[in-house]
Amino acid sequence: MSLNNYKTRVVVENRAEFDTDELVQKDIRILSHEDNKIRVMYQNKVYDALIRDFDYQTKTTKLNINGYSFTVKLQEPLDQLINDLGFLKSARHSVKEIRSPMPGLVVGFFAATGDQVKEGDKLLSLEAMKMENILKSPGDGIIKAILVTKGQSVDKNQVLIVFE
Repeated sequence: MSLNNYKTRVVVENRAEFDTDELVQKDIRILSHEDNKIRVMYQNKVYDALIRDFDYQTKTTKLNINGYSFTVKLQEPLDQLINDLGFLKSARHSVKEIRSPMPGLVVGFFAATGDQVKEGDKLLSLEAMKMENILKSPGDGIIKAILVTKGQSVDKNQVLIVFE
């Protein structure tokens, strides 16, 4: 793999993705940039954009253009290569176990032993202080064991689910 195989990409969250050549072809130009205001020309129309937030580490900005909010992320060739080589995967949540965040009562399960779950999947329901709380997976994994049963009372920090 070589950096020559990659181009800088601009990703508009949930909307579009462009590389720098495509931006030139689409004739998207920044006309002016002063403080947190940008004037952009696209298809011979001028738009005023307001930069709401910019994160230098993630190269992500939140823009407001004509009342619409957009999240835009810049992906440079080195960023793409690092991701493709898998170096960021170890930085993602490595799930080993789920612990009870509070004392409560196990109400039900959304997953079983042996299930492969993804980050954000519902795992179990815990009732605490007359409120039902859904515990979700903080990362991808396979459930090795469920150490509690429906109707069981649990303590804070008690291990509920173990992952492979």
